[in-house]
Amino acid sequence: MPDRRYLQDERLIIRILAIAGGTVVFLAIFSAIFFRTHRTDLIPQEEVWAFIANQAPKSGLNPEFVYAIAWAESSLDARARSSVARGIMQLTKVAWREVTDRPYREAWDWQTNILVAMDYLAFCRNYLLENNAFSYPMLAACYRYGPYRVEKSGFSLAKLPKPKNAIYKKIFKGVTRPVPPPAGSRQF
Repeated sequence: MPDRRYLQDERLIIRILAIAGGTVVFLAIFSAIFFRTHRTDLIPQEEVWAFIANQAPKSGLNPEFVYAIAWAESSLDARARSSVARGIMQLTKVAWREVTDRPYREAWDWQTNILVAMDYLAFCRNYLLENNAFSYPMLAACYRYGPYRVEKSGFSLAKLPKPKNAIYKKIFKGVTRPVPPPAGSRQF
């Protein structure tokens, strides 16, 4: 007949192992979720610049301005995410749908994200031109806050929230090229 104390110790060890095993499983699941939602995918600035420098003129946009917006929005992180926006250019679903029929899940592809963002910038630029309100600071405001909110402000930067981002602050003050292209790159 087994010793009662031995059986109690054995049950205690089994309970401790079960709790430890459950804790390990919980931590594994938590870390998988945490790292999946917080991972970054920084695209080399030379690649981003080369892509924008090639594509922006096709939309009639200043490549250095588009490049600055990419830096301001995500620091060139293709996996950047906020509560309402995705990707390197931090496009919202509303902005995305304003200019494309592509599925929003494609916002994670950095090149597609930039192309759609340039379409949205061209849309905003045209909206401002139709309302005789175009300027690069106003274009940045339209991109940041949406053209309809900018219109509700009477196309007044003073009536819009002050940006906290240093790059946007410079653009709102009229600096259209606040982020220099990578060294040795073609400049406009």
